[in-house]
Amino acid sequence: MKAMKNLIGCIAILLISASIISCEGEDGAVGPQGEQGLQGDQGPQGDQGDPGTANVIYSDWIIRDYENSGGLAEETNTQLLATLGVGDFDLTQDILLVYGRREINAIVTEINQLPYIAVSDNDFYGFEVASFNGGFTLRVQVATLDGATSAFAFFDSFRYVIIPGGVGSTKSVNDYKKMSYEEVTALFNIK
Repeated sequence: MKAMKNLIGCIAILLISASIISCEGEDGAVGPQGEQGLQGDQGPQGDQGDPGTANVIYSDWIIRDYENSGGLAEETNTQLLATLGVGDFDLTQDILLVYGRREINAIVTEINQLPYIAVSDNDFYGFEVASFNGGFTLRVQVATLDGATSAFAFFDSFRYVIIPGGVGSTKSVNDYKKMSYEEVTALFNIK
């Protein structure tokens, strides 16, 4: 009998404990917001960020297609690379770089900044910016150095990069002209 009383007592205690634990009360109201804490000390200045390409304008590679390309040409040929609006280019402040690309073989490509003399072909590659109807035209100009006939085939394609005045302003025009194509594209994240 005593064991039965103990068993009934234990079951009663378990039932009472389970009902107390399982009861949930209502959530209370949210208390008032505390006071604003004190302002912390200013942190150290961060490192200078990498320059971006937000204002740098650059073209895709433009395939060689001279205006007088009906076979071999003498003296001078030109190729229109771009017609730029006044908002695209400021002759007095912006930096213009033009590059020629040459596929030497399936794995080797050579890129050179214009003006460039292709000594092996005796050709000169340059470029010209001319005012045109409220904007500018950008042309690649090629000429033979000896007056002979030439196919002007040293470069396969051309690309231009316009660095607006103020972008990377710590460098001068001469600084950019001394940089390799790889350095310029890395500096401005050009693909």
